Amino acid sequence: MIHSFKYRIDRRTMVYSALTLTILVVGAVLLFVLYSGGYFSAWFSSFVLAVIALMALSVPRRIVLLDDKLEIQCLSDITEIDIREIATIRPVGKREMSRMFPVFGAAGFFGYYGKYFDFKEFETVTIYASEWRNFVEIIDIYDSRTYVSCREAEHLTALVRQAQDALAQENISDDEPAEEE
Repeated sequence: MIHSFKYRIDRRTMVYSALTLTILVVGAVLLFVLYSGGYFSAWFSSFVLAVIALMALSVPRRIVLLDDKLEIQCLSDITEIDIREIATIRPVGKREMSRMFPVFGAAGFFGYYGKYFDFKEFETVTIYASEWRNFVEIIDIYDSRTYVSCREAEHLTALVRQAQDALAQENISDDEPAEEE
């Protein structure tokens, strides 16, 4: 393992998460009180619990840079990106992320993750963020864009570029024929 970058949840994300949980719990309690003993209140409560559980399993935890791959580790999932398949990696400002709209995922509930639609490029992108700043854009050789949040964005990009250079040097030395005497 070369390096690990831990996700840090900012205050704004914590407030959104607490507010969302409060609204969902109050809604479930109100349904039980106002709609006494019914199918709808039980269905709503079960649905809310299932959605919260599924979303909690997708919360990003850390970014791990290994020798030949970049891992984005969530609670129940690991997304691996091969270092050799990264075409570009660069830090991105908050302003460039302003045209993103969540399609399938979370927008403030313990982070920002899932599929988002980019209205600037008119395509879907994948986001794994714990805060809506300090973004790093990763474009692979298949033109797939992934955004991660990392408070050490410059350091992450520098380490990925070093790993790419090391892998390129390793491939060059492996391709050279051995000299016979």
